[in-house]
Amino acid sequence: NCFGSTRNAIKGDHHVLLGTMVEGNYDDCAIQVTDSEGNTSEALQVPSFRVDFTSPMLSQVGDFRIEGRKVKMKLKASEEGNLVFSGNCSGDLQHMKQGKSKVTISFPGDGQYSDCEVSLSDASGNTSEPLPLGTIRIDATPPVLAEIKRVPEKIQTNRPSYSFKTSKSGTLNFSGKCRGNVDKAVAGINHIALLTTEAGTYDDCTMTLTDSSNNRSQPLKISPFVVEGQS
Repeated sequence: NCFGSTRNAIKGDHHVLLGTMVEGNYDDCAIQVTDSEGNTSEALQVPSFRVDFTSPMLSQVGDFRIEGRKVKMKLKASEEGNLVFSGNCSGDLQHMKQGKSKVTISFPGDGQYSDCEVSLSDASGNTSEPLPLGTIRIDATPPVLAEIKRVPEKIQTNRPSYSFKTSKSGTLNFSGKCRGNVDKAVAGINHIALLTTEAGTYDDCTMTLTDSSNNRSQPLKISPFVVEGQS
């Protein structure tokens, strides 16, 4: 099923190009030489090989998920091969089998990335079209909270004013005996009211803030105060 680029040979080493073939496996190719006296050599069996001109296909399956500085996604390959990552990203999966596989792609830091692409190279050196990830926004930095104006140590109101500062906007969560009159905060200084239910000491109140990328701040301990009476 194969033929060479020349039909003549001289004594010594030879480099022969095998002619154009269709795709497939070739395991029956052999070479014989017949000299000028009509003597024919033993057949030299050519090691089996595969001809493959078709580029693999790589596609994304479903949506990806951003976790910290990593993007988790599922890829589908038309054939087995090696993944090649280009742009400002890298992947944990280097070799991919035919079918679907999970891959985690890492980015170097917070920011917006639009140059990350993945391609697949098969055993014959054919490479798929690059698969762009599009624009990826990475935000793995948690908000930072700081107390600005504490509640006086002794008060006679069930809605004391409280001021704090946050590095990012997000959703507030309170724990302990205190609650807030709002559940959102914007970057910068925020003025809220703490809601108390009864007279007594409030020394276990904390608050956290979760931003739009699901990063949660460290708990901010609200300075303790005593409610002596309510008005």
